[in-house]
Amino acid sequence: MADDNLSERQRDLEIEVGHGTAVDLRSLVNVSQKFSGLVEEVARDYTGVSRGVRWVVEVEHGSVRLPLRAEAAAESVNPSAVREIGHVIAGGLSELEAAPSRPAHFSDKALGLAKELANYATDDFQIVVRNGTVGGKLSKQLSVNAEKVLGSPLESLGTIEGKLEALSLHGSKDFSVWPPGGTAIKCLFGSRLDLERDVLPAVNKRVAARGRIKTRPNGERVSVEVDELRVIGGKPASADEVRGILKGYEVADW
Repeated sequence: MADDNLSERQRDLEIEVGHGTAVDLRSLVNVSQKFSGLVEEVARDYTGVSRGVRWVVEVEHGSVRLPLRAEAAAESVNPSAVREIGHVIAGGLSELEAAPSRPAHFSDKALGLAKELANYATDDFQIVVRNGTVGGKLSKQLSVNAEKVLGSPLESLGTIEGKLEALSLHGSKDFSVWPPGGTAIKCLFGSRLDLERDVLPAVNKRVAARGRIKTRPNGERVSVEVDELRVIGGKPASADEVRGILKGYEVADW
């Protein structure tokens, strides 16, 4: 374990977004969501307790920085151990940036979240994660290295079921299906899938999506290229009833 006499500055975890540039709200929210998921997952693996650590944001004036302070949120979590998690996260991201090796306490879920977080980083939209002097700037190389550690997904034909949400028409068209009790699975439009005929009437409905499923070696379903989509139970809304929702938007989220 790290030295318990670390300074308060070293015990804090900080993420800086868009160094020296304007940051739009959607980008800040997206990055914050991925970072929040990452720190919670590493803290869970480190302490062995789900939601055993509470991350408190200490906002600094005049900068898009989120200094975080970790606090024990469960009696079974050692407060002195909690102070080391920021070091584990920042150091782990730095290690993953440098080489395709799994950092300590980075589960497959944490690796996936780190990969998604790094995908937001560009030369004009920098993301920096620090714990005192540990850590640094994230880049697409971290995403590449995380993908190598996770392993190439396997492809098979199959069907997933869940609620259809988060339809995106910006760039490549896709939507998300949320299985009961699971996490969202990204669904890409196959060549046989039609937006108005198949997808719009199924928004906010429980659906069965069939197509080519990409699955990681650990069983995690990465994405589905959907060729067939049907609503499970009930009568779907017609395309005419929901088509107007998309007017004037590049992205529609439900």
